Amino acid sequence: MLSISRHAAPGLLAAALLVAPAQVALASPAGPAAAGVSYYVDATQGNDASSGLDSAHAWRSLARVNQVTFRPGDQILLRAGGRWNGQLWPKGSGASGAPITVDRYGDGANPRIDGGGAVGDTVRLSDQEFWTIRRLEVTNQAPATSTPGANLKDLRGIHVTGTGGRQLHGFVIDGVHVHDVTGEVNWIGGDTADNAPGIHFKMGWDRSKKTGGIVFDSTVANVGAPPATPTVLDGVTIQNSVIANTSFAGISVKQYSGDAPGAVATGWGSRASAGDTRFTPHTNVVIRGNHISQPGTAYGCNGVYLTGVRHALVERNVVHRAGTSGIEAYFADDVTIQSNEVAETKPKANGADSNGIDADKGTTKVVVQYNWSHGNGDGILLCQFVFGDVVLRYNVIAGNTRYPVYLHSDKAAKAKVYGNTIYNDRGKHLVYGYGSSLASSYDITGNILYSKVAGASLTTSPTIRYDSNLYGGASLPVPSGDAHAVRADPQFTGSPDWTAGTPESGPRLAAAYGLRVRSGSPAVNRGVAISGNGGRDYAGTPLYTGKPDIGAFEVG
Repeated sequence: MLSISRHAAPGLLAAALLVAPAQVALASPAGPAAAGVSYYVDATQGNDASSGLDSAHAWRSLARVNQVTFRPGDQILLRAGGRWNGQLWPKGSGASGAPITVDRYGDGANPRIDGGGAVGDTVRLSDQEFWTIRRLEVTNQAPATSTPGANLKDLRGIHVTGTGGRQLHGFVIDGVHVHDVTGEVNWIGGDTADNAPGIHFKMGWDRSKKTGGIVFDSTVANVGAPPATPTVLDGVTIQNSVIANTSFAGISVKQYSGDAPGAVATGWGSRASAGDTRFTPHTNVVIRGNHISQPGTAYGCNGVYLTGVRHALVERNVVHRAGTSGIEAYFADDVTIQSNEVAETKPKANGADSNGIDADKGTTKVVVQYNWSHGNGDGILLCQFVFGDVVLRYNVIAGNTRYPVYLHSDKAAKAKVYGNTIYNDRGKHLVYGYGSSLASSYDITGNILYSKVAGASLTTSPTIRYDSNLYGGASLPVPSGDAHAVRADPQFTGSPDWTAGTPESGPRLAAAYGLRVRSGSPAVNRGVAISGNGGRDYAGTPLYTGKPDIGAFEVG
């Protein structure tokens, strides 16, 4: 009888958590696996008639793996350097403390699985839980056509989903490389006159924004007869991974709501109010230490898209050259977005936006802090339609071409914007809002507002309150309501470095250090003390015990 190999899965890699705000419940990566069976798969030397129980008797195909219902603690080990075409969809569920793990064995490149545009999901899990997927290369690129965009389809790289109307727990995606996924771009609203091959407007909630590199979502088996309760994904960690040239998004997390033609509305993924009892989001989501870039596709829109989530942390990621929005929260509650670098977001796929970070419709208890947002269209967009509340603090926002801070929310929304350094060298605005945004409540306090462009506008209204900001650089129209305005040169120590972070470097947050101020700066000790301020500045320096400095860096 062949012996069965049983051993623990390797420990997870974890990026250091700089700050863990009290309101964020972290999704914990799975610990070492309990004893289980290890199965080996070798694309060149394996044999599906073998036992698969050691490397000398490895299976060969993904089809053989997909036939098996695995048990808690089991491992599916693909040989390094191997290449497979098609779909990996192993069955079964792990257990708390004993996830099922997909990983590699041997030396060489990560094993590659290529969907080739022939399967909707290259790696798929459905109504399963407690899985760890580690060290794979995944792609799902449909063959090119003579008409740009005509090859875009309903495609994903890694897809975790459910329809069964229950909670599914314990997912870790760690150290994967997902690239070249030609997913179609479906927008929620807009004008169908802007449709193009692979791009569709006015698709509604459930049919939009669900393609891309790594997608976690839920749906129902019959839209006309949904179950009484939704599928809720709890405990999702996506970390240490490289995602490139995937459309619609790099990483997307989305809850079902029931608005497609013929569907019964459930409201699970949308919110009519902050206390909407039908809203049943996915919970405890961590997206950490990833490099997400879309330079090689005109259809790669959001870097990170979180909607229908509660208790989420997005930290220490690089999002480079995405389209529409680098990091976006939408119908979300209790989300912290911190210590990310978001650079060079562009309009793509006929979309209108190009912002670094966006707290969008129906977002509550959102904290955006310590981020380096540069070279985007809009640095930070507060687009809280219907309602919302956001804290925007200790970010460095520089080199953005349209609106460094864009206020565009309905009257039930509110935001506190304090302790940021906003550096404008390219556009006509520093803080901009219009229309319904002027009915919202904004407190803009203790920020450095610096422009090299003369006359850059700062939108004013009775509900936008400026206080104790430093206005520097070229001549600016300082808001008359700022009774404690400081009009002066902030005395920066240097200039920003615009070079974006790489997969090897991670976010180059120190590239913004040229916008620290000198010890003799007029920003020192001229700010306003704010309680519950997070405890540190952009560079990690403990915050004041007395009078604060103005801007993202504490000196005095």
